[in-house]
Amino acid sequence: MGLTNDRDEKNLFGYLAREFETFDTRPLCEVDSLVLSCLSYFRWPGREVRGPEGLPVRELFRAECFDDMTQGLWDSEGLVHLLASISASPRFRDVRVCAYVDDFDEAAEKQFSACTLLLPCGGAYVSFRGTDNTVVGWKEDFNMAFETGVPSQFAAVSYLERVAPLIEGPIYLGGHSKGGNLAVCATVRCSQAVAARIIRCFSHDGPGFTEEALADELWRQRSGLVSKTVPRSSVIGMIFEQQEDYDVVASSASGLMQHDPFSWVVEGRDFAYEEAIGRGADFVDRTLNEWLQSMTREEREGFVDALFSVIDAGGRDTFGELREGWQETAPAMLRALAALEPAQRSQITRALGLLVRTVVPDMSLPKMPEFELPQIPDLAELLPGKIGLETEEKSPEV
Repeated sequence: MGLTNDRDEKNLFGYLAREFETFDTRPLCEVDSLVLSCLSYFRWPGREVRGPEGLPVRELFRAECFDDMTQGLWDSEGLVHLLASISASPRFRDVRVCAYVDDFDEAAEKQFSACTLLLPCGGAYVSFRGTDNTVVGWKEDFNMAFETGVPSQFAAVSYLERVAPLIEGPIYLGGHSKGGNLAVCATVRCSQAVAARIIRCFSHDGPGFTEEALADELWRQRSGLVSKTVPRSSVIGMIFEQQEDYDVVASSASGLMQHDPFSWVVEGRDFAYEEAIGRGADFVDRTLNEWLQSMTREEREGFVDALFSVIDAGGRDTFGELREGWQETAPAMLRALAALEPAQRSQITRALGLLVRTVVPDMSLPKMPEFELPQIPDLAELLPGKIGLETEEKSPEV
C-alpha cells in the first residue's frame, strides 16, 4: 500500500493523510478511536513508555525496532504503515505513549497488554490490545464463553484504576477485537470515582458478554458510555451480542476479513455506515450464539478445552507458526481431532463449519436457506486409509 495514494484512500491511512486539525480544534471521534486503539497492538521499546510521562509517538517510529514491535501480530506491514502515518500526522504525532504493560502468562492462559495515550489537548485514551497471534491469547478469548471473568478482564480493571490518577482531564477507553471487550469491562467494573471521569468507551468489533455479566446492575447504569462499531460481516464482535447497541461500518473486505480495522471504510471524518449486519453474517451469528447458549457452562468449558487440545497438538506457540509448519502441524492436529470422543469431535467440526460460512461474501448468501449444517465425515474413519496419515495403532497386515 503506497504512501502516495493515502490521501485518496477511504480508510484509516487516507484519514491520517488528509485530516490535519488538532484535538484542540476538533474533539476525538469514532475514527480517531480506531486509530488510537490500534496503537496498543505495538510492543513498544524502551523504559520510557512504561513510565508516567512516556514519549511522543513520533519518537517511537524507529526502523531498527519494527520487527520487535510487531512480532507475533497479524499484519506487521500494515502496523508499520500505520505508525508512519500517525507519526507524520499533525493530529496524532504529539500523542504520548505511557504506562505501557505487556503481560503474557501461559499457565494462567492470559494475554494482556495496554497503554495510555496522553492527548495534547489534555485527558487520555486508555487503549487495550486485542488478541495477538498466540494460541494462549485465543484460548483466553474462548474462555469468555463460559467464564464471567477471564484474567485479562480483571487486569483491565486494575490497569484503569492504576493509570487514572496519572491522567489530568477526561478519560476515553477503547480497543479493537478483544481490546474492545476489555475496555467495556473496565468501564463497567471500575470505581465510581473513575467512572465519573469517563467520557466514552469504544468497542471496535469487540466480543459481547455472557448473560451472567450483563445481569450486573453496573452494566445497566454505565452501558450508555459504550459506543460499539462492527463491520457488516461481523462474527467476533457479535459473539454474545445481546444487550449492546452498535453501529454497522462498511468494509472493503469480505467475510471474516472485515474484522481487519484497516479495511473499514472512512468517508470524510467518520465511518461509512451500513443499515444492518449482512444476512449471511446474521445467520452465522444467530446460529453460533444460540448454539453456545444451549450449552451448560460445563459443556462450553469442555468444548473449549477439546478444541485447544487439538490446536496444542500442533506443537507451536502461535498460529503463524502453525501455518508455516502445516506439513507437520496439520497431520498432528487431525490425529488429535480423530482421537476425541465422537460428541466432542462433532461439536468442533460444527464450529468449523460455521466459521467456513463467514468466508463466503455476503452477496452470495441471500438465496441460502436456513438449514442444519451438513454432517462432516468422521475423521477417525478418514485418517488411516484415505489421507495417508499414520495412527498410533496400525491395522494388522493382511
